[in-house]
Amino acid sequence: MVANSRILHLPPYPKSWYVVALSTDIKPGTITELQFCGQQTVLYRTQSGRAVLAEAFCPHMGAHLAHGGKIDGESIQCPFHGFCFDPDGKCVKTGYGTKPPPQAKLKTWPINEVNGVIMAWHDEAGTAPDWNVPTLDWEGWTETKFADWRLPSHPQEIAENSADIGHFRHVHGYDDVKVFEEARTEGPVLFGKYGMSRIASFVGVGGSRVHAEFNFYEYGLGMAYVEAFVPKYGLHSRHFVYPMPIDGKDVQLRIAVSVKEAFDPGKINPLLRIVPKKVLLYFILGGYYREYKRDVSDDFKVWSNKVYIHPPALAQGDGPVVLYRKWAAQFYQ
Repeated sequence: MVANSRILHLPPYPKSWYVVALSTDIKPGTITELQFCGQQTVLYRTQSGRAVLAEAFCPHMGAHLAHGGKIDGESIQCPFHGFCFDPDGKCVKTGYGTKPPPQAKLKTWPINEVNGVIMAWHDEAGTAPDWNVPTLDWEGWTETKFADWRLPSHPQEIAENSADIGHFRHVHGYDDVKVFEEARTEGPVLFGKYGMSRIASFVGVGGSRVHAEFNFYEYGLGMAYVEAFVPKYGLHSRHFVYPMPIDGKDVQLRIAVSVKEAFDPGKINPLLRIVPKKVLLYFILGGYYREYKRDVSDDFKVWSNKVYIHPPALAQGDGPVVLYRKWAAQFYQ
């Protein structure tokens, strides 16, 4: 049997920012363990509120910091001998009042806490981040609702959905797909604008045909962000996809959605003008959330069972897959 030379294995941990937790999940003084890009780590907050991601095992004699360790002010204290490490991984105190050994250095990762999530920078070469994800203006937007799953896939495969126009019809049931702005790249960012239609009920109106416009942005391979607009109802929404590599086989996939508070309820149904806006937004956000979860989960069977073909045998209508893959290559350099 001859192997297919076009079936490739992507390096498991591309250079990027990845969401390791929601901001609300990590309280000051708490420590949690997680697997991040093939490494055992601990995520904690100092007493002042700074989030830190560090290797799980004390460099002194190997104790796991999440099992009996504690936060001592701005440091994490090992449960075995009381050694303390600051947020940069420097040993600032031993358990005996003696001089800390210089080789007792705890590995830490750069952290960016933004848009309600804690993001960590990973680069196999150990270089510092030279770009960042944007801080969005959240004035006038609802709370953000999150969901998450663990599944066998790769961040590049998941992020490729933004470029794969052809799958919108066959996986998600859209038609009349149009490209309003061709996909472009600027350094670590890929962006463009699409429009498409389908029967949807995300605003609580079952069986309504809607046209939606999507401005999409990829910030590296760990964050996809979409600004969506439904002209028929005057509704704006934000959708996020955050894949994080776990162990070279699986990803932790988080999604999030928020809705803009300013809209005219009468565009949906004139009777809704008498409904308190807070109540209406609650149901609209819930509808968007359920629809978005369903859309993303529709991809799971494909992501979990496909192989990476390169070069792909593309046809007209596939979308800017070649542009996407050339752009994605920078995250393995």
